Amino acid sequence: MFESVIFGIQEPEATINKIAPKDEKLKVTLGSQMLRKPEESCSTSITQSVTTIPTLDGLPWYKWWIQSQLKGQPKELFASLPEFDIESKEVLGGPFSNLWNEISRLITGNHETSIDEVSQLLLNDDTISGGAESSSCHGVKQLVFCIIGWQTMLYRPDPFSSPPTELCIADETDGYRSQAQMCLKQSLTACKRRIPDFLMGFGVMLPPPNYCASESLEEKKAFDQLVTVDVTAFNAHLLTTIGGLTIHWIDSLACHMEFDVDTKSLYLFRYPSFCAARLPGQAMSGREGSVLHCCAKKNAIYNTWATSSDVTQLLKEVILSYRLLFGQDAKSCRLFRKLKPFDGIPAEGKDTLLSDLCGRQTHDLALATQRDIYRLRRDFPMLRSRLTRLVAYLERKRPRTWRELWVDKRDSASWLTFWAVIMIGGMGLVLGLLQVILQIVQIVYKV
Repeated sequence: MFESVIFGIQEPEATINKIAPKDEKLKVTLGSQMLRKPEESCSTSITQSVTTIPTLDGLPWYKWWIQSQLKGQPKELFASLPEFDIESKEVLGGPFSNLWNEISRLITGNHETSIDEVSQLLLNDDTISGGAESSSCHGVKQLVFCIIGWQTMLYRPDPFSSPPTELCIADETDGYRSQAQMCLKQSLTACKRRIPDFLMGFGVMLPPPNYCASESLEEKKAFDQLVTVDVTAFNAHLLTTIGGLTIHWIDSLACHMEFDVDTKSLYLFRYPSFCAARLPGQAMSGREGSVLHCCAKKNAIYNTWATSSDVTQLLKEVILSYRLLFGQDAKSCRLFRKLKPFDGIPAEGKDTLLSDLCGRQTHDLALATQRDIYRLRRDFPMLRSRLTRLVAYLERKRPRTWRELWVDKRDSASWLTFWAVIMIGGMGLVLGLLQVILQIVQIVYKV
């Protein structure tokens, strides 16, 4: 099973990724390989030659993360798993492993299913135990809801923080009601809906391509007018210095690149290897698709939710967004090395791919295509709305200090003109001052 690798069950080996085509305009590889760039090149391909995209077997942080999520839950959540011991060292084995795998099988086997249906099937085949009491049924639904959240990382469940008749997710954005988390609670009665429709009750966790949910006329205008993004004019260094933004690292994939303009907070997902492992063809994705892909709509007639192919595109864009924000700018790379995305998290819970994508200007993973200038419709259709808000915000910002004036090179012509005037004018003032001093000295000697 594609989800079961975390519990020691073997997965088929992931196929080695193909090397980028020979006609790629720029290849960036590690080690002793040469960096070759034809004169006409304006794009970079993030490629790999011998290493494979990490699968769940290679994601030790994910096993640690699930364990930490489990141990942070009240024991009442696992009442339907009487043999499950949350204090056990092998918390991921035994009954929980069986439940995890069975939920994955049921969801990937029927894309039209609901939490109600999954819960009932689990009760019917005795995967979990429960009585006829409504409280028992509610507990089963809560547990299924939690496991779906952990399998997709779209949200972190927050069970029992609300009445037992409600399902609740953790607030990842510190009170800001983002597009992905418009609401943190909904009734258990919503479990009868298909999983995509149910998730939509919290917000647009999986937006369709080129979708703008904002009601602001200013943001809609920027969404329509902004066509390209230049890496020299938009990166994490400029966002934090000129824009004054603070970066917050979160565990929710759905809230990646959400931006709270009031608190100047940018929220970034800290586990990019989860996205890499979920791409089709990887062991974690599975032959029938991942649970994450099964949270999508089957077709594109719904213009407020992603399809399965859109989910794949979103995963690629999330990985590419780290390169846009950090990896393609030297100052942003240095900024990332000062950040602490895994502050308070032990070594086994850290995703090393994040530092590879953000802390180095070259990378060898064949997941996306770097460019000097990105076209939003082509390169970031899924994250277009969130990128547009950030770019528009940064464009409105103007430097206020001498340091910001020196750092702000978004308009290179204006930057050169300004500092040329300062230098020439400064030199003129110095020469004029020297001339006055010499004249005073001459008068003194004459006297």
